[in-house]
Amino acid sequence: MAGGYFDDGTGAFELGAHVFATPTMARRSVEIAPAGRAARVLDLGGGVLRVCVTAQRLRDNMGDAERWIYDRVHALAESAPGSLACEDNQGRRAVFAQSVCVWAVGRVRGFRFCDLHLEFLGPESEPEPEWGALPEPPEVYADTTTAQDYAAGGVTLGVGGEMRIEMTRSYPLREIPRARGARTRGPCSGALLRFVVTADLLDREQNLASALAELGRSIGPGPVDLTGNGSAFPGVLLRSLQPAHTDWSHTRFDAEFIQEL
Repeated sequence: MAGGYFDDGTGAFELGAHVFATPTMARRSVEIAPAGRAARVLDLGGGVLRVCVTAQRLRDNMGDAERWIYDRVHALAESAPGSLACEDNQGRRAVFAQSVCVWAVGRVRGFRFCDLHLEFLGPESEPEPEWGALPEPPEVYADTTTAQDYAAGGVTLGVGGEMRIEMTRSYPLREIPRARGARTRGPCSGALLRFVVTADLLDREQNLASALAELGRSIGPGPVDLTGNGSAFPGVLLRSLQPAHTDWSHTRFDAEFIQEL
C-alpha cells in the first residue's frame, strides 16, 4: 500500500495514504573567467537535496481532517533531522536520510480530503536507511464535525469557512567542501504555525466597512482560542484581516492567526 512516514528517532508518524516525493539536487561550483581564455569551472563539493512532498489522506469529517493536518504539521515543526520515507503504488520504496522539514501547508478539500504539501532539506550523499514499519493513522478525533463554525475568542468568523494550516522554520545545512554532502547546522529557528480562515462576512444591519472593523476590534490584541468543527487551537494571535474590496452587504475575507510552538 502506498504511503509514507517521518522518523527523527523520537517516534515515527505517518504522512498519509499517498505520499509522493520529488527531490531536486544542487551542488556548489564557481566559474572563473580569465581575460582572453576559456572559463574554468571549479567543483567546490557539497550537495543538498530539496525534496518536495505531497501527502493525502481521507478522514471522517472536516474537523477530523483539520486535526490530522495540524498534528502532522505540529510534529514536523518540532522534529529533528530524520528519515523521510515514501512508497509508490507498485510497492517501491525510497528513504531520504537526515531530512529536515522547513515548510508545510495543509488544507481540507471536499470536507474530508486532506491535502498536505511539505518541503524537506537533506544531504545528497547520505546512504539510504532501511525502510521501517509504516505507522497506523490515528483514530477519528472525538467530537469533530463539519459545522464550519470558526470563532476566535468566542467571536464568530463569518459563515461557510474553511481553514489552511501552514508552518515555516529555518534549519540550514552546511555543505561539506570537496565532498558530496552536507550536515545540518541546527538547531532550528523561527518555527511558527499559521492558521488562515477564509469565510464570508454577511451583515444586513450596518455598513460592511463598520462590520469588518468591528470584527477585528472584537477579537482583541491578546492570545485567544481559535475554535471550529469541534477542535480548539489555543494561544493564537490575530495577525491580519484581509477582506475582498466590495460595496455589497457581504464579502469574502481571510483571517490570519499565528501560534508559537
